[in-house]
Amino acid sequence: RSKTPPPSDQPKQKAGSSPKSGSSPFRTTAASVASRDSASPRRARSKTPPPNQPMPAPAPVAPVAPCGSMAEVVRRCMDVKVPRLGSLTTSTGAEGSLAEFRAHCTDQGLDCDTIHYSVPRRPSKGGDMPKRGQVTFLGDVDWVINGNPDPEKVQQIVDMSGIRYGFEAGTTAPPGDDAAHGEMVAFNGSGFVKSTRTGSSEYYKTVYGPYLRCEAAGFIGPSDAQADFVATTLHGGMTWTSALNDMFTNVESRCGAAGAAFGGMVHFEKLVGVAIALPTMAKENIFEAKEKYYPFAPHVEHNVNCVVVGFIADMELAEKKGIKGLDKVLYKGASGSAGGGADNSLSLHTHLVTLRRSCVAKRAQDVRPQDVKEVYHLDSSSIVGSFTLEAWFIDKSMEEHETLPPSSLPRAMPSPAPAKCNCSEWVVNALADAGVTHIFGGHGGALVPMVNAICKNPRVKWIYTRNEANASLMAAAYAKLTGRLAVCVATSGPGASNLTTGLLDALQDQCSMVAITGLKPRAGIGYSEFQDLQQSRMFAAGGLPTSLDVHSADALIPLLRDGVAKALTLRTCIHLGVPVDVQAAESPVPLKPFCAADVRDDVELATSHSHTLKNVANELRAACERGSGRVVIALGHRAVGCGEEILQLAERVGAPVLTRLDAKGVVDESHPLVFGVVGVHGKSGLEKATQVIESAQLIISIGSHDDTLLLCNRAGLQIRPMIKFEPDAMCLQINARYRALYDVVGNIKYMLSRLLEELAPKSGTDSMQISLMESWSRELAYSGMDVSAPPDAATLHLATPNAQAARLEMSEESKQLWKSIREGKWRAAQNRESGGRFLCTSNVSSSFCHPATVMEEMSSRMGANDVLCVDVGDVTLWASLSASLTKGQRTLSSERLGTMGYGLCAGIVASLVRGRTGRALVVTGDGGIQMTINELGTAKQIFEESDEEHSLIIVLLDNSVLGRVAFGFEGAMGCDLGSSPDFVMLAKAYGGQGRMVSSCDQLEGAMDEAFKSKGIFMLHVKTDPDLKADMATFQDTSITMMNSG
Repeated sequence: RSKTPPPSDQPKQKAGSSPKSGSSPFRTTAASVASRDSASPRRARSKTPPPNQPMPAPAPVAPVAPCGSMAEVVRRCMDVKVPRLGSLTTSTGAEGSLAEFRAHCTDQGLDCDTIHYSVPRRPSKGGDMPKRGQVTFLGDVDWVINGNPDPEKVQQIVDMSGIRYGFEAGTTAPPGDDAAHGEMVAFNGSGFVKSTRTGSSEYYKTVYGPYLRCEAAGFIGPSDAQADFVATTLHGGMTWTSALNDMFTNVESRCGAAGAAFGGMVHFEKLVGVAIALPTMAKENIFEAKEKYYPFAPHVEHNVNCVVVGFIADMELAEKKGIKGLDKVLYKGASGSAGGGADNSLSLHTHLVTLRRSCVAKRAQDVRPQDVKEVYHLDSSSIVGSFTLEAWFIDKSMEEHETLPPSSLPRAMPSPAPAKCNCSEWVVNALADAGVTHIFGGHGGALVPMVNAICKNPRVKWIYTRNEANASLMAAAYAKLTGRLAVCVATSGPGASNLTTGLLDALQDQCSMVAITGLKPRAGIGYSEFQDLQQSRMFAAGGLPTSLDVHSADALIPLLRDGVAKALTLRTCIHLGVPVDVQAAESPVPLKPFCAADVRDDVELATSHSHTLKNVANELRAACERGSGRVVIALGHRAVGCGEEILQLAERVGAPVLTRLDAKGVVDESHPLVFGVVGVHGKSGLEKATQVIESAQLIISIGSHDDTLLLCNRAGLQIRPMIKFEPDAMCLQINARYRALYDVVGNIKYMLSRLLEELAPKSGTDSMQISLMESWSRELAYSGMDVSAPPDAATLHLATPNAQAARLEMSEESKQLWKSIREGKWRAAQNRESGGRFLCTSNVSSSFCHPATVMEEMSSRMGANDVLCVDVGDVTLWASLSASLTKGQRTLSSERLGTMGYGLCAGIVASLVRGRTGRALVVTGDGGIQMTINELGTAKQIFEESDEEHSLIIVLLDNSVLGRVAFGFEGAMGCDLGSSPDFVMLAKAYGGQGRMVSSCDQLEGAMDEAFKSKGIFMLHVKTDPDLKADMATFQDTSITMMNSG
């Protein structure tokens, strides 16, 4: 075992020495956690008081409910006082024990720093004690490294039904077939192996089965074993090394365990995995012949969920304590996926399976075999997004796992008869395979078999809405919020026609959605006297790219496959009309995994070409070094999750940031370079934002579906170049109407991080090269084209071309603005106390609440997982300008279609998806709320039937007028709404709570009450009917401070 493995840049690393002498192989150093906050939580936890001061007593622990999702852990931590590991006495020698750790961390007590620790709840008095897991080994990892397994041992059989987690090397092949041993992960009753059976269809594919033969393995059993502790983190950006180092070193120092085995769910921002490609039976060291055994490049994937299994141990401590068996799975001095170093005391070895994007399981025990894609050995460069890991201490010698003789392997059993089902059951199962968790719709006679199938399927939840129009709006909001496929259903006739608005909303906002409607029985289509219309023609006329009627059971499945594939890849909406007799007919295909479930994976590229990023960096560097390039960053809702990288790019190139309404919250809106929302909902006429738009020379469009306002003149012709970032090539196809200098395709967060690396200062850069942006400007100067920007999207069609000479010079105000940005004066506004950028200076009567104040009070209380759902009307402008989202919150709106009533529908979806982990904040007017207020019945039903708490806060701005119409169009009549009903009493009638507020001095207490509430809460706010949002005056506080700075 003294063999030195390959350096860290080589595919597999079972044991390791330092690529940099003097650095630790696993213990965290300042360099290894550079991606984390400067105030390292781990260092804070490690502090102990001076010898002359006693260790502070742990705070009392309040019991809380078992933790659900990771976001729930954080929320619970805010309300429960728990001891921190740093406050516990560090154990020494024999004093450390599992009992000591439990004494300090009982009943879900949590350490709320980078990693949160909890201990599963112990049974009540008289209850059965849970089974503590037993950690065992089988074989020897040295057999894998040197290809010299014991021929008898590797024929023994392991029954996976008794395993909770297992990993290392094995095969599903029967005894006698040794040409298939590969990377192995076991959980949930199955073993998954990256097959090395060359010359077969299985080669380098993942196979699985209930029985394994193993060269080397570490196991945790039995299958229902309760973990010694659970470690959870929400903090992305850590390497896998740093995360596991934090977890183990904190726990090790306080319980004295020499090692730990772990397994659970991990979300990786960036995953790098490797896998052996040939069987290791040739008595040849795989590291010395790595070109033979690892011929394939490492697998790189972004934003992927995995089930991870591994061991970590302090090998020196294990040797001192006489703990044996760890060296059968780990190498003393090895780094595994942890990286090399001089300190050879810690070892880490991790394997994983990647899960399909359609898998919605929250626990490893909920993952089905068909959810698994591939098996890999985890590389040290992988970046963690979040994880929930079950862990078991290894504080005594490991025993060898029991095996069965080869003769005990069951003979091949005949395949069970295919599961018969009707067509509706097949469709619902296929949609669940595609990641659908909720199906929204109305009901009717032409839909009974389909709704019955939905209600019987445990993987989807039926959401009955009070009107089909709202079902389609909810589905559109679901698709936008989750990024997954959404589904709505309706019966024939008016049920189908009611879906139209929501389908067009999804179509225009580029959301993946499937609509299924019932049709009359085939024998009566076209002449039935009741609810019979040509649905496919109706939806096709509305613009849906696919709208078809299904004429037979044989045609249903291929049409569903094609429709789902198109919806997912093109981010569009499709419709299928299914006759009720086809719904009830026996399916011609038995239940099986849906082939179109993960079709989007096929069009998502991990990375764009490196030369493209180099060219983009050169373009931006040329603009920055000359000090004349005026670059603007425009964001759409596909940029969600990339806020930190976007602001770094903005600071690096001195670029103002403008967002679409659906992208509000993607970046911290308190940052002085964030100039607010652009478009008809963003009041782009604000002076400084207008100057930015009119004088921009280059647009960086990130995940945006419409940049007309920034790219075009009054005639709708493109006058500015752009650089486009999109997650996949199909998004470029959708938005191909404008020409881009460069298209950057791939995971946006990762591509931006690579661009930032390329933008780092470099020696020998030719700063005088001609950029494409400058070439574009010179060409435009001689074209005679009007370069005036449109005032906003709503009046673009009213403008006429003005064929005057191009006016490339700027006003003095614009020159001063860009000069201040380039000189970094925006930094003076970074630490301002006020979170909102735009301060409304229009006053209102003391008998009313100011909408801007309402938005400020609301947004200041919003948590990171809350969702802002904005309706259409004057409230849209108030929300876009006066609500300041600083924690990465999401915003949902009917941005393109402008559907009144959307806000409440989106809020119900947000409260449903977020559950107890976040609130839904609906900002609506008295006109918009009454479009869909009947859906309070849907919310009431959902909340009453749910096992978890939901929070739906409705902030209703009541001015008794359709403000957007009355204020936006001179001479508009018929806009008065009359006196409003008692909305608070209406909310209470639906089981909710509420408060009416008519002055600002009542607002703070009412808002506090709303944010403490559960279920439905109606905050009915009386506002001035004479206050016009589009005429209100605002002070840009960032520009004021920038100028003063």
